[in-house]
Amino acid sequence: MVDLSDHGKLFERFLAPPAPKMFMYGQQNNTLSYLPALAEAGVELSEIEHCAHFPMYSNPPQMWARITDLVTRADAGT
Repeated sequence: MVDLSDHGKLFERFLAPPAPKMFMYGQQNNTLSYLPALAEAGVELSEIEHCAHFPMYSNPPQMWARITDLVTRADAGT
């Protein structure tokens, strides 16, 4: 994964598909250097409270609520 991140154009691959995109990250990681670039590219940023790297362990209810919201809005075409 690190090699793909460093050399595999992971950022471009993430942005390429014509679908709604969300980047989820823990509150403790809200200073990630690439967050502004993601937001500029139209990616919805979703900060999960009381969490660091693993939202699925630290705050699963909020993580799943955000995913549900994204999918619901995508299904509705908004």
